[in-house]
Amino acid sequence: MPKPFESRTDVEPSDHVVVYPTIGNMIDGGASWRIDIYGTVYQAGSESRQKRMLLRLLQRAAKIQPTEAQHELFESRIREFIAPTERGKRVALRVGDRVHYLQHVTKRNGRFAGTVKLSARELAELRANGDLSGGILKLHVLLCDGSESNFFVHAHLLHDEGVSVVSDIDDTIKVTNVHSRPALLESTFLRDFESVEGMAALYREWADQGSAFHYVSSSPWQLYTPLAEMCDAGGFPWGSFHLRSFRLRDHMLRRLLLIRRKGKAKVIYNLMKKFPRRRFVLVGDSGEVDAEMYGRLARKCQGQVAAIYIRLLGERPLDDERAEKAFHGLPETSVQTFRCPSELPTDLADIAASELLLVGG
Repeated sequence: MPKPFESRTDVEPSDHVVVYPTIGNMIDGGASWRIDIYGTVYQAGSESRQKRMLLRLLQRAAKIQPTEAQHELFESRIREFIAPTERGKRVALRVGDRVHYLQHVTKRNGRFAGTVKLSARELAELRANGDLSGGILKLHVLLCDGSESNFFVHAHLLHDEGVSVVSDIDDTIKVTNVHSRPALLESTFLRDFESVEGMAALYREWADQGSAFHYVSSSPWQLYTPLAEMCDAGGFPWGSFHLRSFRLRDHMLRRLLLIRRKGKAKVIYNLMKKFPRRRFVLVGDSGEVDAEMYGRLARKCQGQVAAIYIRLLGERPLDDERAEKAFHGLPETSVQTFRCPSELPTDLADIAASELLLVGG
């Protein structure tokens, strides 16, 4: 007889599971916590035909030929673009002594999603046994035989009030050169990721004051692993990641650049709606449309945005005309441009205690 639904998971020891850092929020009047879980299940190995095709597209688009030394880095960057994904897998997570089975099986692209709900009493027990520390909860992925895999996810349990820093990634904390297609492809697939000098130190100061971080980017989820490694190596504070779904067979490499600007506003808007009493600091750059997007969000979600910081890029500066349109109706004191992180305030206490940014305020 088949095993009952609630007692099984389909994750094999050979599967590679990536679960993305996430957040939890209070529900039921503070009696419970809801944690949204997202991830991907891949088969072991890769498809050499797709790898060769991707390499040809990269060479054609960027007009470059990877050196022998770059091939290893290139293969690691494309691994999650070309690795076969697992469809129909049910994922189970152990939290303390309890097992939670996610509500939905993996889709055709290997992606899965679900929620874990915990009571305040359960959290007290998790805190006592070490699974919950500093507001960060650790959840372990289980294999089909019931044993614990090497994969896990951290969830930051955020209270209703506090400061959340929403940070763009490309050309805000990571040197990317989004304005140039060849340079973008080369920096994405053939170079070690380089963080913007001084941003990690500034973010650590903000984190030490209790700020939570949410890294939001139009980069595809397949680049999560190297992006997370760059953040770890650069000393950036822990935070949830919010990237973009991308299927190689749907878009091909040549369309990767065309979808980079979409989807970020919806992610940030949903964060604000999930935490209506938190104050948000939005950090981006002038290279794409961060200024315009942040301005629209501040006008739409009045009373939630405390400050907007835009890093200026020489390739696409934020001139007076563009700034006036982007931040129309917002108080000038709540918007600041910068070239060096040292120009930004290191203490967010004033922002946390100040009046929220109101249109026409």
